[in-house]
Amino acid sequence: MSMNTAAVNSRKATGAHEGRAPTQRKSWAVPLGLQQLLVFVSLLATWQITSLYFSLDFWISSPVAVYQEFIRWYASGTLLNDLRMTLTAAGSGFVIGSIGGAIIGFLLGWIRKLGDLLEPLILSLYSLPKVALAPLFVLWFGIGITNKIMFAAIIVFFMVFFTTFQGTRQVDRDMITNARLLGASKFQTWTRIAIPYSSIWVITGLRIGLPYALIGAIVGEFVAANAGVGYRIKEATSYFNTSGVFAGLIMLMLISFTLLGILKLIEKRVLYWQTAEVALGEDASKHIP
Repeated sequence: MSMNTAAVNSRKATGAHEGRAPTQRKSWAVPLGLQQLLVFVSLLATWQITSLYFSLDFWISSPVAVYQEFIRWYASGTLLNDLRMTLTAAGSGFVIGSIGGAIIGFLLGWIRKLGDLLEPLILSLYSLPKVALAPLFVLWFGIGITNKIMFAAIIVFFMVFFTTFQGTRQVDRDMITNARLLGASKFQTWTRIAIPYSSIWVITGLRIGLPYALIGAIVGEFVAANAGVGYRIKEATSYFNTSGVFAGLIMLMLISFTLLGILKLIEKRVLYWQTAEVALGEDASKHIP
């Protein structure tokens, strides 16, 4: 009896020790955010030192010179105006392309015969180099912001279309058949099974398409524009202003990082809804009258 008691006490002591161990290790761990900050500062320091001691200003500029370029743009008012133009073009193109790609992708994925009929045509259009379409868009829409919006929209459209199309085709048809046998209408199978089931594919398409919306807007500004981040990079290149080019690139990185962060927050909310709705679809006998 005493041996059993000793064994139990030993296990309790061991468990208590093991339970404290992670806490002790965790107290010594460096937070991920601090690690990322240290990496960022190290890269900036390396960049500055390399540029300073190896005379590489023309090739890679320097953080100080890039910062001064930002200050000059802000003082002249071009910084905020360029951001507004690029964000308007990329954001509007992203919304238009996403809505169009999601709707058409869902319809062609759901209506299989129509999808099989039009898929070769859409693949042929998708295979065209998008940059080659930029001059055509200038002819159609001029050099204003509409040109950049539509160019970004057409790029995003294909990204969202193909993910939605494939996701809709992977919807469990047996689940739909069972729901129809239980009295569900076509509208109910769409809203309670097909759309929730394929929504994760739509989100994937949005995540892929968001950076491409920015790319589309920038390419449009490269081709024909008088304002915007892409135009500012092109202008800096024509004057061999490496600091201006790097300032524009860093601005694009910050824009993309911010937009992807916003999309990630939206994704968490949508995927929570998707999980609940798919559960309703799988339990159709309880939720479909």
